[in-house]
Amino acid sequence: MPYYLSLPLAAAVIYSLGSIVIKRALKEGITMDQSFHLTNLVVGLVFLPLLFFEKSAVNWSEVWRPLVMGGMFFTGNWLTFVAIKRGDVSLVTPIMGTKVVFVAIGLVFLTERSPSSALWLAAILTPVGILVMSVADFRNGHHFLFTIVVTLASAAVFGVCDVLVNWWAEDFGAMTFLVVGSITVSFLSFIMWLLQGRPSMKFEKSQRNWVWGGAGLIGLQAIAIGVALGFFDDATGVNVVYASRGLWVILLVVVFGSKLGNSEHRKHGGAFLWRVTGTVILTVAIVIAVIDRANAITLT
Repeated sequence: MPYYLSLPLAAAVIYSLGSIVIKRALKEGITMDQSFHLTNLVVGLVFLPLLFFEKSAVNWSEVWRPLVMGGMFFTGNWLTFVAIKRGDVSLVTPIMGTKVVFVAIGLVFLTERSPSSALWLAAILTPVGILVMSVADFRNGHHFLFTIVVTLASAAVFGVCDVLVNWWAEDFGAMTFLVVGSITVSFLSFIMWLLQGRPSMKFEKSQRNWVWGGAGLIGLQAIAIGVALGFFDDATGVNVVYASRGLWVILLVVVFGSKLGNSEHRKHGGAFLWRVTGTVILTVAIVIAVIDRANAITLT
């Protein structure tokens, strides 16, 4: 494996851990709004140093482009937090991996190229994997349809963000594009905070480590992905490795869940095993979609 792929691999592990920590923060009494706004602030801050690495002339006349991307990212992030609040991270994080499938399909349709048989296979495996993940929950009377729909919507929105970055970032100035987009996320979060009546952002001592830890981990993985995509010309490889977060969150819940206050693997019993099986199916779909895109790019 090329050495630079250690960045998205680290990001996948850190994101998985961050989602578990955020879930714990919510259990400790932190509101979804508090965690959401703090995380968006951290994301805006960690991208600022990228301005020093901008090597291209910035096309400020097209500044609306990173603003649009930032708005989409803000929406996707909000949907993710809603899903994490309502559902289990062992369900939400693997489904988030379907973003790669949405990106692959979106690029095909936006470039007016017919989907290949491999891509259609990936598209079919995706709902199959989701169905397998949730079958035991439905059978036991637990209705997780809301969580699944919201998570898929989040993955789709983030997929659009990736397509927009693919289209616009290089022409605008890639590093500055990412910085402006991330600042937009923080600004929109600030506006929402004001509209919500400026809810308190003071945390009790027992809550601080969890809420700041979750925000810091999400911000750290974001910068790792940004560096990997910005400095190494292998978006396909980066996305494949990053999509492994679905498997990592399952592993982390099993191995460290008890220490982090997460008992999903024991609480749901057989349902958790179905989630593991569904995660494997989703991972296969993701890899098929990305490899198909890589082959298409190579042929062109």
